[in-house]
Amino acid sequence: MRDVESLCEEAGLGKTSKSTVSRVCAELGERFEAFCRRSLYDVNLVVLFLDAIYLPVRPSGPKEGVICAWGITENGERALVSVKLGMRETKEDWLELGRDLIARGLPAPRLVVADGAAGLPSAIEEIWPRADRQHCAVHRLRNLLAKLPKSEQDRIRFNYWAALTDATSVKDAKLRLKVLISELEHAGYDSAARCLADDLDALVVHLRYPLRHRERWRSTNLLERSLGEVRRRTKVMGRFPGETSCLSLVWAVLDLFFSHASNGATFTDVDRQHLYRIKYQQADPDTLDEEVTAA
Repeated sequence: MRDVESLCEEAGLGKTSKSTVSRVCAELGERFEAFCRRSLYDVNLVVLFLDAIYLPVRPSGPKEGVICAWGITENGERALVSVKLGMRETKEDWLELGRDLIARGLPAPRLVVADGAAGLPSAIEEIWPRADRQHCAVHRLRNLLAKLPKSEQDRIRFNYWAALTDATSVKDAKLRLKVLISELEHAGYDSAARCLADDLDALVVHLRYPLRHRERWRSTNLLERSLGEVRRRTKVMGRFPGETSCLSLVWAVLDLFFSHASNGATFTDVDRQHLYRIKYQQADPDTLDEEVTAA
């Protein structure tokens, strides 16, 4: 309530009564409840991003996960579709989020981008078995660098991004990364090599998609930055009085962030043909790459 009072003063509305602030907070809660219930039948996502943030949800006890989902529609618009309590971010937490989205009518996305948190990959494959799953390339790089001495990190970081950025296809990217894996093994960095080799197919699947969108769709960066904004807004509060207060505020910050972000997508006719073939024809990724390059 103190935050709302200060915001009203900053907006030039003067001193705001406690009753007005209370009504504002109540309306925020009502709008969040409406967001949780809204129909998603008309939200057709090309790509869905999943991530989580840990916050002190209650007056006492450990921090709990708040799991979030947003995506880009076939019209190129951003769509925040879910903000839920995830406790410890288990497989069952993610399954509950996915089942709720399906129950509210959300069609299966073509691509789901997420990190490799325990239970998340298997939950995605269970909820949306026909969707492609992209392992966040930024999270994988962090895990990889953590297993290397500092003297090697810059070189491996450069080679890692070069392999993904310069690759012309899924097959090409896998070959480039396998060369890097072999280099790590020969240098004695077996743990780093295993880290990079794990879930390799999911790390390069974004290369099936239109060229202009690949770099943005290979990580959960935008959602992670928006969750960083949530953390910045909430760290001064200490602990939340309860679950509803926490989720309402997280939703409000994310909703504001995505409504003002400039990271939607523009799809050309070639892009749309490419996406159509991925969705309905399961075309070979190398053939798709050749068609896009030719166009």
